[in-house]
Amino acid sequence: MFHLIKKDLLIQKRSVYLSVLLILLFSFYLTKVGTMGLLLSVLSVTYMLTLGAFAIEEKNDSNKMLVSLPIKRKTIVLSKYLSVPILALFALFINELIHLLVHGFQLPLETIPISPKAALWSILASMLYGSISFPLIFKLGYLKSKMMNFLLFFLLISGGTYLFEKWANRLEMIRFFSRLSEMEMGILVIVPVFLLYFLSYLLSLSFFQKREF
Repeated sequence: MFHLIKKDLLIQKRSVYLSVLLILLFSFYLTKVGTMGLLLSVLSVTYMLTLGAFAIEEKNDSNKMLVSLPIKRKTIVLSKYLSVPILALFALFINELIHLLVHGFQLPLETIPISPKAALWSILASMLYGSISFPLIFKLGYLKSKMMNFLLFFLLISGGTYLFEKWANRLEMIRFFSRLSEMEMGILVIVPVFLLYFLSYLLSLSFFQKREF
């Protein structure tokens, strides 16, 4: 399974290098928005690399070859879903590395602040996007779902930014979340996202099982 994830990265080496440059730009230009800056950085990289792999596979008819090999279709689908948190962690690692280098060399620059909660929100946002976009791709194919996925990405970013700006400074919201324990926060946010992600995987698997190549 992890060989499939490795394959997705190897077939788009240029995009991986571009993603590092993108993170570098975001690290310096989105410092003022804090958590939203980190979320945008991680989500953009995840979006670029996951959909980039789908695009190359469809262009080269890679799925025809994969389904002819002794690889179960559920393994192919599961590898796509596992790649999302892995790519999100990759983006977080590069962000943290840039932060450490800037502070280690005492450069007169600001970088995006990274906290455990901000990292968690970034991973969850990436999974939320994947849970909606992947079934579209497995059902329609990358090209037919390309515009819908772009609109979805735009709505997730713009809508998330709007809600964050609208509610982040609301005193009642701050008080509400501050009273929650880590377990309660997990039940409220983490569990629903993981449940949606799992249901999305089952839906994508159902679509992929029915496809003929």
